[in-house]
Amino acid sequence: MRVEVDTAAVAANTRALRALVDVPVCGVVKADGYGHGAVRSALAMLEGGASMLGVVDLREALALRRAGIDAPLLAWLHGASADFSLAVAHDIQVAVSSMAQLEAAAAAGATIHLKLDTGLGRNGIARGDRAAAIARAVELARGGARIRGIMSHLAGTGRDADLAQVADFAAALQLAEPLGSPVRHLANSQGALALSEARFDLVRIGMAAYGIDPNGPAAGDGAGAAALGLVPAMRVTARFVDGVAEGGLDDGLLPAIGAPVAVAGELAHVVAIGARRLRIEPALSGEGVLWGDPAAERPEPSADAWAAAAGTIGYEVVTRMAAAERSDEAAPADPALAPRRVLELGLDGEPQRLLGEVIGVKRAEAGLGISYGAEYTTERETTLALVALGYADGLTRSATGRPVLLGGEAHPIRGRVAMDQVVLDIGDCRANVGDEAALAHASAPELTGMIGARVAVELAGTVPDTEAMEALGASIGGQLRAGDAVLLIGPLGAGKTTLTRGIGAALGARGTVQSPTFVLARTHRTAAGPDLQHVDAYRLLADAEDEAELDDLDLDLDGAITVAEWGAPLEHALESWLRVEIARPSVDDADDIDDIDAVDESPRSVRITGHGPAWGTERVRALARAGHRDPLHPAGPGAPGPVRSNGSPGDDGTERR
Repeated sequence: MRVEVDTAAVAANTRALRALVDVPVCGVVKADGYGHGAVRSALAMLEGGASMLGVVDLREALALRRAGIDAPLLAWLHGASADFSLAVAHDIQVAVSSMAQLEAAAAAGATIHLKLDTGLGRNGIARGDRAAAIARAVELARGGARIRGIMSHLAGTGRDADLAQVADFAAALQLAEPLGSPVRHLANSQGALALSEARFDLVRIGMAAYGIDPNGPAAGDGAGAAALGLVPAMRVTARFVDGVAEGGLDDGLLPAIGAPVAVAGELAHVVAIGARRLRIEPALSGEGVLWGDPAAERPEPSADAWAAAAGTIGYEVVTRMAAAERSDEAAPADPALAPRRVLELGLDGEPQRLLGEVIGVKRAEAGLGISYGAEYTTERETTLALVALGYADGLTRSATGRPVLLGGEAHPIRGRVAMDQVVLDIGDCRANVGDEAALAHASAPELTGMIGARVAVELAGTVPDTEAMEALGASIGGQLRAGDAVLLIGPLGAGKTTLTRGIGAALGARGTVQSPTFVLARTHRTAAGPDLQHVDAYRLLADAEDEAELDDLDLDLDGAITVAEWGAPLEHALESWLRVEIARPSVDDADDIDDIDAVDESPRSVRITGHGPAWGTERVRALARAGHRDPLHPAGPGAPGPVRSNGSPGDDGTERR
């Protein structure tokens, strides 16, 4: 499957929209530019006349800065550990949705936009907190804080409801008059085009700039976008052989049974979509266009047609294509930059849970509509918890109503699933910003193994015994290469040495792999090539004075494979590492530290996470795939197994004390 993006169309659409609204435009490039590529889309929007750019979080903003884009940037969704000093360092403006965020951003010296909830029921300062937040912003501004803007977001419920939001926003602006003349912005693409009253000083243009009708798929022919003079910027094709092509649900496609596909001028329709395969009838061969430009010389199906068949909107269809285009460089986000978003796979590679972070908790009045269209309205005063997961992360819009586990209790998703967030009505239950929220795949069968552009992958599961622990180590070892570091975390007797034996077996390590507790580090020559360095980091970095011992050991962190038990203290010295956490029931005193793994054969819980550029999501996922093969015979059943030796450490391994 191939995704093509016409940046000239993005620039032309932005230019056309700027002329239609007649106010400055903030070009929104969140979620990897709605699946079109954030950097190229940002450049195209700036070429088309956008005066600033909008993203979700600091991670997305920093990616643009690192690409050399110096235009004004605004980020508006932040996790519990957001570091606003990074925004200051990189000249990124931030929107704040709570009093706590306001205080933190002002203390860091950030340029601030106050985000108010005027009826969308998602992020934004609650109506009940508005007066106090604005008064505090005025006080902070008098002390030197930079309050640059005031913003909100329309729910798109209907003209009358949207005008009521406009009036509410205007009333809030009156309260904020002591702030002087901050930039006022309320409207998204749909609101900016439909309501001149909502345009104020700036409009935020997202999906319309990519050539998708902001009013929805309608008849699925793209006529709505064409009527606005917009050209679709994305074209998705696949090579069909007898009606079958590579590309499926895990690549971001939605199950659009019946969607049209154009193959060499003939029309076929989707009859089946699997994880990695797509089938059409009639069973044509050749290049097939899943969606593109209906106004092309040879008309192509529109993204709206795929959306109509899937029962959704074009926004979701194209945004999910970031999963097809993502690179293996994507790694877990620094919590200082973005909320936690994780697809948890079992040790067998099967999707288990989608994990997100609570980024907002607020009390809401009765009668508040939640998310776009206000399809859910609060029945009484209640508490809302905002979770930073959306359809850009693999949580389909059809998941509305599905249970999300928060604080040990299940709460259904209320209102429509948005691109970046969902809302839980938790009543009088308690929740805190930073709490983990989990959506089980078993309770949401429409979810797939898609990995969104900003989603990390973690492996988690139960290892039943020492034999299975060694096999897991062998699976990991089979994927390692020179320069890799594996940090093992867990209590005494968790199975760290057993897992390392498996790694050594897969590498063909010479000498007996045993606990390095009494020697600090032991180096094994291997049949695989790179040496295996087995380190006891607990003793090595027990305190600051021992840090010099790391240099004394003369470890080859670039040319060898390093496995460190009690490895957490080594994280500061590494650019990339694989973290393996092993939990076990508590162990009573044991006489022999080398045999403690055998004291208790109870199952262990294991979690594997990649950190840094060397451990992107696809590489972590490959560890689970490797578990389905025989890790001790990677070259096939006829190949020689790994080299094992029972010689003394002096002959086959080098100890370093």
